[in-house]
Amino acid sequence: MASADGSAGDIVAAPSVTVAVCTRDRAEDLARCLDALQQLDYPRLELLVVDNAPATPATEQLIAGRAGVRYVREPRPGLDHARNRALAEARGELLAFTDDDVVVDPSWVAALAGVFRQDPRVGAVTGLVLPLELETEAQRLFERYRSFARGGVRVRAEAAGERPVAERYGMTGSFGTGANMAFRRRVLHELGGFDPSLGAGTPTRGGDDLDIFFRVLKAGWALVYEPAAVVHHRHRREMAELVSQIRDHGVSFSSYVVRGASRHPDERWAFARLWGRWAAKTCFRVVRPKSGPAAPMRRLALAELEGLLRGLGRYPRARTFTGNGR
Repeated sequence: MASADGSAGDIVAAPSVTVAVCTRDRAEDLARCLDALQQLDYPRLELLVVDNAPATPATEQLIAGRAGVRYVREPRPGLDHARNRALAEARGELLAFTDDDVVVDPSWVAALAGVFRQDPRVGAVTGLVLPLELETEAQRLFERYRSFARGGVRVRAEAAGERPVAERYGMTGSFGTGANMAFRRRVLHELGGFDPSLGAGTPTRGGDDLDIFFRVLKAGWALVYEPAAVVHHRHRREMAELVSQIRDHGVSFSSYVVRGASRHPDERWAFARLWGRWAAKTCFRVVRPKSGPAAPMRRLALAELEGLLRGLGRYPRARTFTGNGR
């Protein structure tokens, strides 16, 4: 395949990329995701689906009919067991992750890989996440309350010896989300992979993307948000689903903070201040909701505050639940 300008040299220089989708019993969503992934315009690409503790053979059957997609089953439940399995199985120099409820743009991988090629200090790259649809009130409320979009300007973060790192860069969610992230595979290996006590499918409900972004920065690598790397996420369609999601965001943020404070003693007080600022901001949103219908916005803020409080005890519980943790 030729590069954008037809240069054979660019083909040789392009780093090989594995795109991993970790999924569990959502074959319909996954089919739409794979339709887009198989349209990616990139010369050295591997597509990998990790089926996480499936209850049915639907995903395996779906992949059996897809040329160019490799199927792996991870029996241990939990998103980060699946992500670590992807890390073990990946063959590419770069490992990109997206979710089964996402549709990627054809140039998504090329935009991610271009950042790594330009800057050898970059250990991780995130990208722009736009809504796939805004058909229901819940989907529109999500965009007003939280939104995964992080703007149209490239942002580069590097701690460069700063300590504590969490004082400036603890709010790693401002750089992106797990639905659109890529890493140098060797950097993930150096970091020991993802912490399986975080993430969907565990009591912590998430926080794994926040944690791995922080650990990339803590280890001295740069993290870049590249808005040209675009994916489209299908938000929750029903209000009850959205409230549950926002509550889980609170749980996962607190779990990330507790994990960071316990695993990095030099960052403990910075993480404590980080949690305090986020809790105060959420309380303010209860009293004075952001733009939008006041009652549902307040409901979301209350759900997040509840999750923040619940989440303070979830990481130790999750470590017992999973028997793991890094």
